Amino acid sequence: MESSRRIRIVLYTRQPFVAQGMAAVLPAHPDFHLLGSDDSLSGTLARIQLERPDIVVVYPVSCVSLAELRQIRGACDSSHVVLWGRDAGSETAIQAMRLGVRAILPANLSIPEFLTSLRNVHRGVLCFGKDAWESASRARMGLTPRQEETVEMVAQGFRNCEIAQTLGVTEATVAAYLREISKKLGVKGRLELALYGRRNMDPGPALERIRPALPQAPPTLRTGVPHGLIVMTRRPSEAPVVQ
Repeated sequence: MESSRRIRIVLYTRQPFVAQGMAAVLPAHPDFHLLGSDDSLSGTLARIQLERPDIVVVYPVSCVSLAELRQIRGACDSSHVVLWGRDAGSETAIQAMRLGVRAILPANLSIPEFLTSLRNVHRGVLCFGKDAWESASRARMGLTPRQEETVEMVAQGFRNCEIAQTLGVTEATVAAYLREISKKLGVKGRLELALYGRRNMDPGPALERIRPALPQAPPTLRTGVPHGLIVMTRRPSEAPVVQ
């Protein structure tokens, strides 16, 4: 496979066995190319800026510093950041998601599951261990009742004009609500907000005042989704699917 078509990986870890294991495994898979691994933040940042990898895998010895994540995330806007290994904890998981980390993967994934997760991330899919996602989801970010109603309706597929009709406000006000909600939750775009709502909120009475909930697409199993992971994507012209 041509080098330009491979998924180019940089690894940041202070665990020698992890670095050697990655170096031993990836050459057997022609769609991956390990650009290198570093055991220091400065070395990792320099390599990211030089190589501009597709994915930066971070395997911390202890709980990863948010300051480190911010620097790694800022070193190359086109690189996806994946946290792998230790339980990040709910607050760190929330902050990591807000910083744009695309995946938080448990240490006990098998090699095929881990590589499938990296392929999913490279395709633009968010991929989180269930424990990390659920612990982060339980930590509500201070939404007001009106904001919760708005999230519920976005999750059901309502358009801004329908939300405005339900709440008795203008569409401009709804747009302002959505900006503030997205800021509080650390989500980017309507899809991520809808996914948050579908996993964390029950349809409220606001939905009954406008029309029945939009029909939901039947669950669709994705092939190659690692066991124990939340994979978030959507199909064109359909509601988002959470598996």
